[in-house]
Amino acid sequence: MAFRAAALAAGNGVIEKVSRTMVAWKGERTFATAYVKGKYLECSIDLLHAVDHAHLKASFHTTNKVVTNRFTLEPDEEVDADMQAWLCEAFTTVGPGTRTL
Repeated sequence: MAFRAAALAAGNGVIEKVSRTMVAWKGERTFATAYVKGKYLECSIDLLHAVDHAHLKASFHTTNKVVTNRFTLEPDEEVDADMQAWLCEAFTTVGPGTRTL
């Protein structure tokens, strides 16, 4: 899964947490998640801002500071450079926790 590889490569010390229905990647705080819905991969990247992307389905605040950006990817679709950069940014900014920002 390309999104998994990109999330794990987002930074040194990324932790992968697998549950029955979802996979999450975190530092101190979760910064990305993914789950399978039918034949598509639904994934989200938590950032301090909304983004614009061809695969973006929604952007919404999950806290006063954090915006969850939700994407839908086709089976075996590659993660582009924008999404890779956002995963790195998410690990750096949201992954440590946002209480000190």
